[in-house]
Amino acid sequence: MASEMNFTNLFMWRDFYNFEFFEINEMICLIASPKGQEPFAYAPIGSYTPERFRSSVNAIREYFSEKEWRLVFRRVEESKLEYFERYTDGQIKIEYDRDNSDYIYLTENLINLKGRKYHSKRNHINIFLKTYEYEYVELNESYIEEALRIDEEWNLGKEDGGNGIMYPERLANREVLKNFAKLDCKGALIKVNGKFEAYTVGEIINNRYAVIHIEKANSSIKGIYAFINQKFCEYELRNILYVNREQDLGIESLRRAKKSYNPIKYINKYNIYVN
Repeated sequence: MASEMNFTNLFMWRDFYNFEFFEINEMICLIASPKGQEPFAYAPIGSYTPERFRSSVNAIREYFSEKEWRLVFRRVEESKLEYFERYTDGQIKIEYDRDNSDYIYLTENLINLKGRKYHSKRNHINIFLKTYEYEYVELNESYIEEALRIDEEWNLGKEDGGNGIMYPERLANREVLKNFAKLDCKGALIKVNGKFEAYTVGEIINNRYAVIHIEKANSSIKGIYAFINQKFCEYELRNILYVNREQDLGIESLRRAKKSYNPIKYINKYNIYVN
């Protein structure tokens, strides 16, 4: 399942994407109008049949036509391409969206970090363990303000000062933290030398998949990202087969970091332009 297709993700990003939806023929049609960007539709959501799919796409087409928008579907999973190819009226153009494709890992790999390919991760964690006094703390309402502080400091440490391209993410993270008690999420913080310096939030989607929504830390503390990733998987996700660590958004440093954990597969996504 793609990282976007869960309640928490839609909830936390609802302000930025200005979501609208309607139901037709037992299918949900989800429309996004992101601020400053071109509106797009997600692939219809529901149990696919040729009739349901075609009627949903035609309803979305009509809605876009009324708005005088170009009809574009984004974040379309590879498994749904056949339906677009076979049951979409008119011509379509399919474009691979590498930047938004999700990284999938075996949970046991993220916990055990076995073998030469994880040598650097083990090394980072060992440096962290030898250098700092630390404590793993489960996130609950008592620690929300600490997580908010970490997030705020992480944003202020960026070149845009927290007011540029990182701003929508900052607001989305705050939505999760402010509503943490109401969401079906798990979280953790790492205390370093008496001060909380990292936090993460994830969610178990089903008995096979979990997704990591947020992971922020003081990057000046070497090994802290590797440590919180490993311990969160060990303590909260050990019974889940796969972890989805979402996309890299085309950010080169983020791509290198995600690839360094050796994903076993990707959830490939596509843009589909309909004429």
